Amino acid sequence: MKLLAVLAITAAVLGVTAAFKPPAARYDGFKVYKVFVKDEQQLSEYKKLANNIPVRFLNDIGGPGRNYALTIDPANNKALESHLKYHEFNYELTIDDLQEVLEQSMPVNMESKNSTMTWTAYHPLADIYDWLDSLVIDNMLTITPYIIGKTYEGRSIKAVRISTKPGNKAIFIESNIHAIEWISSATTTCFINNLLKAESAEMKELLMNYDWIYVPVLNPDGLEYTHNVERLWRKNRKPTGFSNSSGICYGTDMNRNFGFMWGGAGHNFDVPCDHWYGGAAPDTEPEVLALQHFVNSFPEGYIRMYLAFHAFGNFVLLPYGHSNTEFPPNYDQMMRIANAFADAAKVKYGTEFLSGASGLLNYPVSGSAKDWAYGVKKIPFTATIELRDDGSKYGFFLPGSQILEVCTEVTDGLVEMVRKAREEGLFN
Repeated sequence: MKLLAVLAITAAVLGVTAAFKPPAARYDGFKVYKVFVKDEQQLSEYKKLANNIPVRFLNDIGGPGRNYALTIDPANNKALESHLKYHEFNYELTIDDLQEVLEQSMPVNMESKNSTMTWTAYHPLADIYDWLDSLVIDNMLTITPYIIGKTYEGRSIKAVRISTKPGNKAIFIESNIHAIEWISSATTTCFINNLLKAESAEMKELLMNYDWIYVPVLNPDGLEYTHNVERLWRKNRKPTGFSNSSGICYGTDMNRNFGFMWGGAGHNFDVPCDHWYGGAAPDTEPEVLALQHFVNSFPEGYIRMYLAFHAFGNFVLLPYGHSNTEFPPNYDQMMRIANAFADAAKVKYGTEFLSGASGLLNYPVSGSAKDWAYGVKKIPFTATIELRDDGSKYGFFLPGSQILEVCTEVTDGLVEMVRKAREEGLFN
C-alpha cells in the first residue's frame, strides 16, 4: 500500500510538472515607438540606448537615414522620450498599449487544442499542423507529406509537396523562420488553402502547371515559445553555450546561419545573447540543416523559385544580403520578376512593395536562406518577401483583422510574379 501511495504521489507530481509552463509575458502598458536615425552620431546614440534604459530593439540596427522600432515598459517610457528629445531624435508613438494589440489578434478558442483554422486571427503550431494534415487527407492524390527533420526541442518540421501532374517545375515557399513574424505563416497558409480550392483561371493555372513545395513553420520551437512564453521571441530555442546576467542564452537567428557568405555582415551577428546572433559557425542549427537536406533531396533544376516569407517592411528582397555593391548575374531579370509582384500587389489596397537586393534596400546581413538558395543551390529566382506593414504603425504586431487583405495582395502578386517568371524563361 505504501508503495502504491508513493507511486500515486510521484505520478501526481510528475503530472503537475509536465503540465506546468511558465506564464506568458504580458505587455500591459508597453509602448512601441518608431525612431528616425538621421546620421552616424544619432546612430551611435541609438545603439547605446539599452545601456541606460531597458528598451527592447525590435529590428536590426543597420545604418543611418532610416526608422527603427523599439518597445519600452510603462515605468520607463518617459525617460525614453526625454532621452530621445535630448539627442534630437524624431520619433513617433505607434502603439500605446502593446498587450491590447496582441490580444486582439488571438483566436477566440485559444485554450482549445483543436481550434479551427481561420484567417482572422493568429494560430499556434498545433492548429497549423492540424490544418496541414487535413489538407493531406483531403488531397491524397496531389499532396505528399513530409517530416523534414526535428527541432532542437524535438518537434517535427512538417512540409508538403503539391503536384497535380508530372513534369512540372517547382516553387518553394517557407515561412516563420523568425518566430515573432506571425503574419508570415498566416499569409502562406491562407495562400496554399486558396490555391488548393482554386476557383479563378489564374489560380487554377498556378495549381495545375507548377509544383509547390511548402514549409509553413520552419521554426516550430520558436513559434510555440511566442504563443506560450514570450511574444517578442525571434530565434530558435537551442542554447548557444553562453550565458549572461539573465542566465543561459538561447537561440540562433536561423536566417543568419546559412552557409553562404556567413558571418560577413549583420548587426550583433557575433553576440551570442543577442536577438540577431548568427551562430558560432554556419549551418549549425538542426532546423537549417533539415531545410537544406530537404531542398537537396529534389533533383537539380527542379526548384526554379524560392520564396521566404517574413515581416515587416513591404519589400521584395533579392540576393545578395552580405553586400550593397555585389549583385547576381541575372539581377536585372530578377528585378523584372520582383516588380511584377509589387505592381500586382498594389492594385487592391494600395500597398507599395519596394524591390531590390536586400543589402541595398534593407541592410547588409549574411547567412540568409534566400542567398543560400541562390548562391549554393543555383535556384534562378530567390526572394525574401517582407509583408505588412511598412513600419508606420504595427510592425511585427499586425492585427489579425489584416490577414485576409495581406493574403489577397500576396496572391495577386504571386500570380503576376510567376507569370513574369515564365515569360522570362525561368521554367523552361
